Amino acid sequence: MQKIPLEKATEGMVLAKPIARENGVVLMGEGTELNELLIERLKGLDITKVTVKGRPLGGEDEKSVEVLIAELEERFSPVSSDKLCVQIKDIIKKDINRRREEAKL
Repeated sequence: MQKIPLEKATEGMVLAKPIARENGVVLMGEGTELNELLIERLKGLDITKVTVKGRPLGGEDEKSVEVLIAELEERFSPVSSDKLCVQIKDIIKKDINRRREEAKL
């Protein structure tokens, strides 16, 4: 999943999160496939960013899962004997893996 500027959205991209107004009114639901008409309507509603499935814009500077986990291990190494910190680290590690799997969709 990737949050992108609306001007980079193209036909065929699929929303990974609903688009809602500040007051909570949902304009488009998760799973909506974008087309030119919908993109133009969103522009007319002053929507500037959308979250879409996958990583359509890539991210050349994006770190690999292995690098992210190695950095996580390094950051938590000073508190490796603290059970709560170890649990937090494990939750973050699971989240890193989950986000990567979602990005592949």
